[in-house]
Amino acid sequence: MSTNLRLYTSAVYAFEHVLKMAKPSAFSRKAPCAGWTGKDVYEHAAGNLAMIKSFAATGKGPKSTPKLGADPLGAWIKLRDQTLQVLDHAHVLESIAHDPFGPGFGPMTVDTLVGFMAADLVPHTWDMARTAKVDERLDSALVKHTLATWKALPDDVLRMPGMMAAAVKPVPGADAQTKMLNFLGRTV
Repeated sequence: MSTNLRLYTSAVYAFEHVLKMAKPSAFSRKAPCAGWTGKDVYEHAAGNLAMIKSFAATGKGPKSTPKLGADPLGAWIKLRDQTLQVLDHAHVLESIAHDPFGPGFGPMTVDTLVGFMAADLVPHTWDMARTAKVDERLDSALVKHTLATWKALPDDVLRMPGMMAAAVKPVPGADAQTKMLNFLGRTV
């Protein structure tokens, strides 16, 4: 198993852990992402799973993205199992995902895509936890990976519309999780 797949699997289960603690009312609450609710965070995270599943299985993106239904946790678990099953085949991580972020980024290996999508899922796990008013602590290895992944992007890409908000200055003595979230525009 690659490092990226290990991190992605950890991120998937971390989001699931938050879902298990969330009450149904969390999906209608305002989330830390500007203009988003818990429903939007869930659908984005489930779309992350669907994206990985599709690119790993076909090399191309999904035809549709999951929507919040009557059983968000059950739907998540089903999609999680399907996604991890697709990733559990010889050479799938070396296969090519064709332009997952458009032609400007170009093709990449599924392993690279999995690593990037792990970094995408981590702040959204915090978003969902904050929205659900449950434990917001993130795994330190995921925090480190997430910060390194996002910092590797040029600032004009990172801060373009639909991506991350302007960085927030961390308070003196802030921990690594807070610094990562602040870098991604979250006020903690």
